[in-house]
Amino acid sequence: MKTKLSYLFILLYTFVSSQENSVINDLKFSNYSGHPKKITEIITFSPNNIYKSISYFDKEGFLTKIEYYNAESEPSHKRSINKVITYNSKDKAKRYFEAFNPGNKKIETTGYFEKISDSLYKRVSENPFRSISLTKLFYFDKNNRIVKTEETGFFFKTPVNNVIFYTYTPKKETLLEDTVKQKKSKLIYQNVKLDQHENSVYEEVVDDHGALQQRIEREFEYY
Repeated sequence: MKTKLSYLFILLYTFVSSQENSVINDLKFSNYSGHPKKITEIITFSPNNIYKSISYFDKEGFLTKIEYYNAESEPSHKRSINKVITYNSKDKAKRYFEAFNPGNKKIETTGYFEKISDSLYKRVSENPFRSISLTKLFYFDKNNRIVKTEETGFFFKTPVNNVIFYTYTPKKETLLEDTVKQKKSKLIYQNVKLDQHENSVYEEVVDDHGALQQRIEREFEYY
């Protein structure tokens, strides 16, 4: 009997260990290479609409914390943090997170990010103070690229129902198709600059009409 129980325990441990090892980490999820421990990202939509965030990763490539800064036109180093998300990555296959206001330390959003299969992941988030309840499914191809997302729930009491397909081209283009809204769009990445690890430190995103949608700057700090 003890032998059978030991065997079953070994099988269970092997299964859990194998499942965790096959989980797509956050660096691969964002298509980053190398071993960054900190990524500072500034996204400029317009001169008065600028977002800054700093993401922290452990040595396995999983997020431990993200700091979001006020979207203001003043220099980014003078902005204050307005939201922090922390991640509990003890169970890689189902990682819990919570977002809190650094001013009053109040937890506003909770949720988890779960592996369903090798090609399907689920993200669930709840913010009862703002009537936000969202579930998002991510479908991946064999290269760990997102090929489809499905999102349902409520955002400020407004129903959400989105199904988007992603297609990638050799010309650094991403084609988006929202089947619910029956809307297609194209994002084109241009003027891309890479660092020594082939990660993008600068890029401009334009639509299919050539209009600039956003400018993205990143700074990487590696282990």
